[in-house]
Amino acid sequence: METAQYRPCQVQMPVQQLKESIRDMVRLQRDCQISDELFWEVFNARVLLNEQIDIDKFIIDFNRWPAYA
Repeated sequence: METAQYRPCQVQMPVQQLKESIRDMVRLQRDCQISDELFWEVFNARVLLNEQIDIDKFIIDFNRWPAYA
């Protein structure tokens, strides 16, 4: 009978980076009224994929976009 050998599947994101990502998403939700689809698109990139998105720049650029009725 073989014994299962476990290997770490991925290196986990350091806790500090995860906290910063979540804080960015809270700021984005608080400061911008964006659609759910756009919020989850940014969430996937920033939190799940750990892409370094400049949320401050995103918020500034978002506020410059023309409002759609």
